[in-house]
Amino acid sequence: MRRPKNTSGYAVIELNHGGIPDDELKPEEFDELQSAVLNALPAERQEPIRRGCPVIVINMETGERIATFNAKNVKPDKYQMESFARGILDMMMKDMAEKRD
Repeated sequence: MRRPKNTSGYAVIELNHGGIPDDELKPEEFDELQSAVLNALPAERQEPIRRGCPVIVINMETGERIATFNAKNVKPDKYQMESFARGILDMMMKDMAEKRD
């Protein structure tokens, strides 16, 4: 019988900021918990956060969020927004067609 995979540690997930150019990112002020989590991360993970990239750090064992950084910098780019709008429009058109039938 196969053992379940042991997932422990943390994951650093960089969120989308495609709608904000890299040179316009501004880091938020970090509270005490965020500073402690940030300082515990490897230097290569700290650098994007300090630049303003939006990031979530997750506990892999529990799935709970440990910390969120620069959440105000989450912004999709124009292509992503248009794709999302097209998807919603398609769903609405199908729903309206089904209701007419």
